[in-house]
Amino acid sequence: MVIEMKSILFALVIFSCLFSIAEAQSNPHYTTTDPAIREMLIAIDMPRTTGSSSFTSMTADPAIREMLISMDMPRYAGSVPAEVIAGAWQLNLSGRDRIELALLQSGSAIFGKGTMANDTASEAVFASGSVSGSSLNLEVVPESAEELYAISIDISSLPYKGTYVVFLAESGMQTGTLTASKNATNG
Repeated sequence: MVIEMKSILFALVIFSCLFSIAEAQSNPHYTTTDPAIREMLIAIDMPRTTGSSSFTSMTADPAIREMLISMDMPRYAGSVPAEVIAGAWQLNLSGRDRIELALLQSGSAIFGKGTMANDTASEAVFASGSVSGSSLNLEVVPESAEELYAISIDISSLPYKGTYVVFLAESGMQTGTLTASKNATNG
């Protein structure tokens, strides 16, 4: 009799937990009960105009947007500029280095590959990042994978200008400024 009562009690606890989970997931406002989160989600969907750049709301599936935010990647879930970022870009760093990139775009996500060159050498590079407002943010890694360039470019007006930080393996970091241009014939 005691064993049967424990089994029944155990079954009721499990049933209660499953019912609570099902009820929470069926509530369409389950993830937006926090006022700050609700305001953030509303702000993501708002059309914007900043200066001469026009911004349109990303029409991504809300489930994808929520997944990106939960992965701490909200930069891919926001609004994107009406201008096309995809194309051939040249970045001239404050040293003698220059980076040439063929960038592709999917919503606010930017990615591509290219080369980094200076007076003496050239090396393949890979880039990924996002565009948000008037900022193009890229992370560029040379094929040697011994450094990471964190780059931010102001794309609100020509000439494009920006800053970068180079994270060097085992030897700290360096900072600098850059100018950027996009080849008008490639996108």
